[in-house]
Amino acid sequence: MKYLFLSLFISLSIFSCFAQKTDSVSIKTKKHKKENQTDEFQTYEIDKSVKIKTAGKEAVKAWKDNKFGLFIHWGPISQLGLPLSHSRHSESHRPGGKPYKPYKKGLIEPEVYDVQYKTFNPVKYDPDYIVKLAKEAGMRYLVFTAKHHAGFSMFDSKVTDYDIMNTPYGKDILKQLEQACRRQNFEFGFYYSPRDWHHPDCDSEKHHDRYIKFYKAQMDELLNNYGKIYEIWFDGLGPGKWGNTSEEIMKKIRKLHPDAMVNDRGGVGADFYTPEHTISQLNNEDNWEACHTTTSQWGYNPNVKVKPLKQLMEILLYTWGGGGNMLLNIGPRGDGSLNPVEEKRLKQIAKWWKINGETSIRGTRGGPYYQEPWGVSTKKGNKVFLHIFRWPSSKEMTFPNLPGLKLKKVKMLNGKEIDYSQYDDHFAIEVAPENREKIVTTIELTFDKSVMDVRPLHVYLPLTYKAKLTASQNRKDIGNLIDGNARTTWLADKKNGDIWIKAEFDTPVTIASVVAGRGDHWKPKNKPELQIPDGKGGWKTVFKWKPKWEIIKFLKKPVTTKKIRLLVKGTNYYNLAEFELYPPM
Repeated sequence: MKYLFLSLFISLSIFSCFAQKTDSVSIKTKKHKKENQTDEFQTYEIDKSVKIKTAGKEAVKAWKDNKFGLFIHWGPISQLGLPLSHSRHSESHRPGGKPYKPYKKGLIEPEVYDVQYKTFNPVKYDPDYIVKLAKEAGMRYLVFTAKHHAGFSMFDSKVTDYDIMNTPYGKDILKQLEQACRRQNFEFGFYYSPRDWHHPDCDSEKHHDRYIKFYKAQMDELLNNYGKIYEIWFDGLGPGKWGNTSEEIMKKIRKLHPDAMVNDRGGVGADFYTPEHTISQLNNEDNWEACHTTTSQWGYNPNVKVKPLKQLMEILLYTWGGGGNMLLNIGPRGDGSLNPVEEKRLKQIAKWWKINGETSIRGTRGGPYYQEPWGVSTKKGNKVFLHIFRWPSSKEMTFPNLPGLKLKKVKMLNGKEIDYSQYDDHFAIEVAPENREKIVTTIELTFDKSVMDVRPLHVYLPLTYKAKLTASQNRKDIGNLIDGNARTTWLADKKNGDIWIKAEFDTPVTIASVVAGRGDHWKPKNKPELQIPDGKGGWKTVFKWKPKWEIIKFLKKPVTTKKIRLLVKGTNYYNLAEFELYPPM
């Protein structure tokens, strides 16, 4: 019997939410200057003044070159087809505290959620097949949920009985996966949630320090028992007095795994930032990894539809074209087999990758052209790869020349015919419709010199670049919205108020798509909307969207106007890197 750090108060509750979405948290460390980051689900308080050694330059380069990883969210709750942790009605561990997951219809109670491990027997689990499928899809590494917020350990832990060894299956799932990775020369990493909605000591009034000992003990197990760790994915500390815990954990990681890539949700120290269900604007200077689901749920749910292949390919390529890595999630079923719709998508991506991926994605960086409605570009050495999703109505598509470089050769990666012409300030390509790919067509451009230092260029100049911009607040930083730089932002922090950015044009313009883009800052849950004058002195909404999935949102019907504004209602915090409007192609 293992030493029981947990009193086994077992709980379960489930709802069709996303695996990393949570309530507000406050990370308390030493008295340092802190920076808030807000996403649609959670506020993090990140202490950037604490200097922690990061992964080495060569390790970072190798990680950025690899580009593509597999995220796996899995646990006993998959037997019910419900989300990890977020289907559990989880009350606070302190009297009068804010619930970790307030009750709402669809959630299940702890006494249901927490006993699922007693029947968990995933006999169809095949880690070698999972790794093989991921490799064929172009992935080079994976990250597995060792412990999610609801506290169940999917590994052999000596400090709790609430783990995989006390299921009918009785074998270390994480170890089997790690060994499958070693056999196939595939990099291995883990996800770990420091917060724990099951452990009664976590965030408790008197015994949170005992939970910290438990947390450190489990991190010792994960860092010492599973070989070389490639990536570590934390997911927020949660409420409670954590002291210098984050610093101590990070120092241990750097001692045992100096080149492990660690994300930005562990309190201090980070190698990369993590857009969740979103995509950053073009940013090659900072390290980032978008994480997205293949369906719309972190974990198995037979009732949730898989994303259409076109949408999924856009999410992948707009991430790579923005200079980021992609961590794409699957959720195995309760018996260990893969969700057939996710398996199908991985095989479809593998088919695309075999022709295009190794050449145009592996080892590349984003650009030199910005992510726009037509598509994206990637670059490597003296080559640029155009990934075209949408073609103009004219026969030719034009691109600005790269300053100081000469275009030497143009070819289609699918081997089909392409025509191109060169001019003083641009070049034009023409591909017959029958030679284009159904979803995305990839074209290789070869130049006489390296393209890696070329400053980003727009193919189509956003309409906002020609507009007069005003805003509800922080007008001094409004130029940051049209500078093409993901590292400069416009911040609004109007408490429970409406914030807006207005664009005025000298003559009417027609708008077909919009980008409200993010950088290294989380975006709140509020739905942005576009409004135009209603003719009565007010405004009317013509388009509203969720700030998720694709970076570019297309209006259902283009609008022609001299004035338009981006409105976000009732927000405490809103941070934008870019505000772009585009005409129809």
